[in-house]
Amino acid sequence: MGKRNKVTTRDIAEYAGVSQSTVSMILSEKKNVSFGEETVEKVKKAAKALGYHKPSKKKRTPDRSLSKTVMILCPTVSNGYYNAVIHSIVEKAQEYDYTTLTAVTFRSAEREDAYFKIFAENELAGVISLYPLTRYTEANALAKRIPVVSIGEKPEGIRFSSVELDSQKPGWMMAEHLVKLGHRHIAFISAPVVKKEISRTRRLAGLQQYYREAGLDPSLIKVFCPTQKAYEEYPHTGAEYRTGYEMAIRALEADTPATAFVGNSDDIAFGILAALADRGIRVPGDISVAGFDNNRLSGMPQIALTTVEHSSWQKGQNAVEMIHRKNTRREAGADSGLIIRMEYEPELIVRGTTGPVR
Repeated sequence: MGKRNKVTTRDIAEYAGVSQSTVSMILSEKKNVSFGEETVEKVKKAAKALGYHKPSKKKRTPDRSLSKTVMILCPTVSNGYYNAVIHSIVEKAQEYDYTTLTAVTFRSAEREDAYFKIFAENELAGVISLYPLTRYTEANALAKRIPVVSIGEKPEGIRFSSVELDSQKPGWMMAEHLVKLGHRHIAFISAPVVKKEISRTRRLAGLQQYYREAGLDPSLIKVFCPTQKAYEEYPHTGAEYRTGYEMAIRALEADTPATAFVGNSDDIAFGILAALADRGIRVPGDISVAGFDNNRLSGMPQIALTTVEHSSWQKGQNAVEMIHRKNTRREAGADSGLIIRMEYEPELIVRGTTGPVR
């Protein structure tokens, strides 16, 4: 065996009189490959006689080149709300000497898988998710090693810090506002209202809750949304605007009795406004329009959208502060398993797109 100190599969093959590949497959217990009992016994005896030790798999050490980086998981960057949150995160991160990288998922579970694989191989300052993750179990596992923070609706089962908003409250507030203006028939326009998209389902639930409390029939609220398949075929840039436009047209062509159109986001409400303008419908004279998020464009005088503010800027800053606090505790040798939960109250912003029922 010359100067080699470690016994190799080639040594065993020569000793047992079989091929090296046979030795490798037997000792690695490769599945879907079978050998006679005599051959297997011969190889194992040769390995024992020569003092062979199966090499142990080395645990991969996470790459530390991103140890001062906060990763942001975002479904899209075309929505004004997510833009505002990302900007607030970047600004606050600079105060703590963190860099930031934004990973766009388009709400795809497969994309989440790919990013979590990257996260597992790197030492990060932290991860901030701006929407309810599909792969939250992977996020729970990651949170045992680095700080993870969720912004927005908190899915059941997450085991990490969160900056929350209960989207049912804004829905309730919007319904109260419109009913007091005399509206009864409302068209709720949204991207697909499916279980995993918590903010959409809860905003609708808030509208319906107020109706029940006010002694009104919740069926007066009609939902207009594209199918999941149709929505996925929209261009990612402007998908919500297109949803608002096309669903508003659908509602009008269905002769909806709705006197108020509520978009699940400001971007959807912008699409609604465009559709109504194209049909020569006055806002709020004929139909009132409202949204949620209080995007920067919503306050422009040319738009003046009634909406709900839920502290997008502050939420991004708080998320970074949570990450820094946990990192500081970890560096000091303190328990970093602390889970922080913060919740913001929504605020109704009444502007010029809502008025008394016609």
